Amino acid sequence: MRTTSLLISFAAFAGMAAAKRGCAPDSNKPGFGFYRVVQGDDLNSIAADFDTTSAALAQSNSLQTADFIQQGQILEVPCTA
Repeated sequence: MRTTSLLISFAAFAGMAAAKRGCAPDSNKPGFGFYRVVQGDDLNSIAADFDTTSAALAQSNSLQTADFIQQGQILEVPCTA
């Protein structure tokens, strides 16, 4: 029983980790939207979830470096939602 519970917990966690991020569409700029950075995010994983590159996100958000984003920061991302 304990093993089954652990497997179910692991499967649920793995599913959460694999879930793509969502965005809030920008009504003034079709095809784009906004994403709020959460703890543990990095630009590469955000870019992958929005089918773009970290370099493209850095450029479109005027980031000096792709290595530093802050929790709570709002990024413009490609968004078809």
